[in-house]
Amino acid sequence: MVQSPTMRPDRLVIPRLPEGSVAPPGDAARVVDPPALAGVRLVFGVGSSPTSIPGPADFHPVYTVSMPVFSPGGLDPDGIYEFDAGAQLELLQSRATRRRWGVRLELELAQASEAVNAADLWIEAPWSEGEVALMALGSARGEPAVGGGRRVTVASTPVTDVALARRLGGSFRVQLCDVDPHLAGGRATVQSAVFEVALDLGCYEFETETETETE
Repeated sequence: MVQSPTMRPDRLVIPRLPEGSVAPPGDAARVVDPPALAGVRLVFGVGSSPTSIPGPADFHPVYTVSMPVFSPGGLDPDGIYEFDAGAQLELLQSRATRRRWGVRLELELAQASEAVNAADLWIEAPWSEGEVALMALGSARGEPAVGGGRRVTVASTPVTDVALARRLGGSFRVQLCDVDPHLAGGRATVQSAVFEVALDLGCYEFETETETETE
């Protein structure tokens, strides 16, 4: 089930949990660790019928491509997670023609226990307004993690256009803060540094620049 916490086209806010005690504010903001990246996935799926166009409310996963996140930057040492989402979507659309195909990007984030009930999770995507939006998958509470933390999964709305699938990448900014980071002006009492996730969904890991330039 897809839930929609406070949302606008390029920004999503996952609210803090309401239960538990919170340390009283001090003279300066309490600095906490930013969320960690626990998963990067491209999920290719179909609608509920052969003619259905996959969308936020009618998306059935079929194939999932998971990128390794056990080391910074995935496979290449360039700090960017890479997979050609458009090429894979185009291949499915041209061969598996008994269904309409779409793809969505999923980011799984792990939040430590220290700020689960003290700060909201702010995620910003690099997309243009109107092309695609961020949404939360499952409950906005996330899934409990060992040690009192939680994991939350956010996703793009599914896209069916090959060029748009490649534009799902870019730089994603993730931060914990108890007020809007853009409006904080020193008013935050709990906050983390900004954690950035860089994706390029128009090329593959280990693909040379000359190969991408000739395509």
